[in-house]
Amino acid sequence: MDLSNLKMKDFIEIEKLSGLSMAEWETPTVALTMAMAFVTGKKNNPELKWSEVEEMTMEEMTALVEGKNPKAKNS
Repeated sequence: MDLSNLKMKDFIEIEKLSGLSMAEWETPTVALTMAMAFVTGKKNNPELKWSEVEEMTMEEMTALVEGKNPKAKNS
């Protein structure tokens, strides 16, 4: 996941969503992965909702981060 284009406000949002400080990002958690996918995904899809990311598979999150805008599964 390329984070080089994120702004400081994006990193703060990732910290808030994941509950982890940047110093704790060495070992990714599910919450951190979801937060990063959500924040980077919103760059391409401003309408993206956290609840949609919660329902994504790892494959869908990867596509989201790559800018492919996958559709979340509706339960």
